[in-house]
Amino acid sequence: MKSSKISLKDLVGIGVGQIIGSGVMILTGIAIGKTGHGVTWAFIIAGLIVAITNICLATLGSAIPANGGQYTYVRDLIGKKTGFFYVALLAAGQLVLANYAIGFSEYLKELVPSINATLVAAIVMTVIFIINLTGVKSAVKFQNLLVIILVVSIGLFIFLGFPKIKDFTPYMDIKKIMPNGFSEFVASIFLVRFSLVGAEYINEFGSDAENPGKNIPLAMIISTLVVSLIYLGVGFVATGVLPIDKVAYKTLGSVAKEIFSQPVYYFFMIGGAMFAVASSLNAVFAWAPKGLKVAIEDGWLPKVLARENKKFGTPHFLILIFYIIGMIPILTGGTLEIIAVLGNNIGLIFAALPIVAVYFLPIKNREAYDKAYFKLPLWAMKVLPIFCLVIFAGGFYSNIDFIGPFGMKVLLGYCILVAIYAHFREPYINKD
Repeated sequence: MKSSKISLKDLVGIGVGQIIGSGVMILTGIAIGKTGHGVTWAFIIAGLIVAITNICLATLGSAIPANGGQYTYVRDLIGKKTGFFYVALLAAGQLVLANYAIGFSEYLKELVPSINATLVAAIVMTVIFIINLTGVKSAVKFQNLLVIILVVSIGLFIFLGFPKIKDFTPYMDIKKIMPNGFSEFVASIFLVRFSLVGAEYINEFGSDAENPGKNIPLAMIISTLVVSLIYLGVGFVATGVLPIDKVAYKTLGSVAKEIFSQPVYYFFMIGGAMFAVASSLNAVFAWAPKGLKVAIEDGWLPKVLARENKKFGTPHFLILIFYIIGMIPILTGGTLEIIAVLGNNIGLIFAALPIVAVYFLPIKNREAYDKAYFKLPLWAMKVLPIFCLVIFAGGFYSNIDFIGPFGMKVLLGYCILVAIYAHFREPYINKD
């Protein structure tokens, strides 16, 4: 009988699809505006930062594979209240679902200017919501299809664009790498870093994966390396084919028009740009409910919310909750920049908590650490998490001006409310 478990190939597909999304399609042009030819170096440095973070989290995935992975790591290695704080911020951070849907509609609008972008974004969100209601295997099959098409599209972008780069000397010229100064170069690193995160959420499929102790860390590492190489190629083509002022703060569509024939241009815009954001949207619907479901089973929220569909075995109420969270910015007229910055900064807060859990793994659960298929030496379990936390703090600080005083007050207010609720609810949580 064929296994219903998710294979290593499927896990890599989820990881690649989650990483390749609206980030590279939208943020690359902004990063070019900040640092010109330095965007290729920004991708390299950002890739190293993300790789170090994922190596830390892969240790957790190998030592304690379980559905709701990130939440359970925080709960068991730091504390129950911190675990709920993590999952509450994770839920709020999925405002970025709207970013993917709106990004899809914006690229389509470049091809068909007359469309209603808000309506298209709502339709895309609804279609992928319905697909994920039919079960994780359906979502994975759909994900693999999207990933294959978008990787081919971006591959064409690199393969056909690279020969059109006539001069590689700017990539070694410090004035071309940092035309607006070191601070803007650093800002671009944090910006493109957001386009490389995603593989860590493979941890959420612990109980659904074949041989999770081995396959989860392998899938995280493979998908991060694959996408980092792809993005490096995109960075070269995006900055080397046209003058910088022609691509700064614009989508990759302007470069695609220059290197592709019209039919291939349409294939890239649809198969590359639009499918990229759709794949990220699909992946979030697949993994995001995992941790919240386990938190509900622990007693943090009414258990009815975790009820599964009898036919497909999917937590339909939780998927609906994330659907509503994603639809709110679409229906209220949120912009890509506001949604991306707010969602990413919330993400930096909750993403820091599993990193702290890495530090405590050998202390709180030495047996699991010792038996893990993939693990770091003890010194690295202390040094690397601290390094990652410093990087996260820098990334959060670099975006404070974008959020503004009002946004910071809303974010702080939400965190305070979650902390108060966790304090009073904690006595009723499962003791096991």
